[in-house]
Amino acid sequence: MITISVANQKGGVGKTTTALCLADSLRRIQYKVLFLDLDPQTNSTSTYGAKIEGENTIFDLFKGECTIKEAIQHMDLGDIVPGDELLSTIEYEVMSKIGGFTVIKKALKQIEHEYDFCIIDTPPNLGIFMLNALSASNGCIIPLIGSKYAIDGLAKLISTINQVVENTNEDLKIYGALMTNYDVRTSLDKTTFAALPKVAEQFGFPYFKTPIRICQAVQDAQANNVSLFDYDPTCNAAVDYANVTKELLERIHQED
Repeated sequence: MITISVANQKGGVGKTTTALCLADSLRRIQYKVLFLDLDPQTNSTSTYGAKIEGENTIFDLFKGECTIKEAIQHMDLGDIVPGDELLSTIEYEVMSKIGGFTVIKKALKQIEHEYDFCIIDTPPNLGIFMLNALSASNGCIIPLIGSKYAIDGLAKLISTINQVVENTNEDLKIYGALMTNYDVRTSLDKTTFAALPKVAEQFGFPYFKTPIRICQAVQDAQANNVSLFDYDPTCNAAVDYANVTKELLERIHQED
């Protein structure tokens, strides 16, 4: 099983949309995919239609009150370990435990032969749950938007990733930075995307040559809690995410 975290400590960069579309795109080409929602906002869980009340969630997994198999829900969109708003209330508790940084890593080992991919939607901060995701992952994808602070934020995340590599997961790779909400009519977007090759070379990581174009269908699909590929498979963003998935698979296979 290949585990991929979609990670950025900033909110509003298309992180959840990227995680959802990547998981759905992989599933549609016949891979068996597990989705983990580590974001306390639980937007991914809502899109999957998974239940939180009265069910085992990622919160119960971190509390040690269930196994990962007991937390998996089988939905039409695929298998998911649902998120939980209560997750944010136990950050210090998890951090203070021996092995608190590797809860997800240990849990995924129990099911590593049951799925082809595990996609993790991470919280918008560099706390214990983000570190859990990175410690458990083969690689990460970093979504970003056109912003004067985008590159600075990228540098901070790269620093965190390097610390994870040094301390808990020496095999962690960066599969690439991904420009989202890309509007070719906006000079800031064009400037940010044009700067990616130089920044990627500077920090030693790849970037996706396909940006995700801005698309109203993304917001409409989210408002209706449905997959973008079900809502409008021909829209710009759906086409772009399908191409990014192909690019990702080529990158992974080249490393094998």
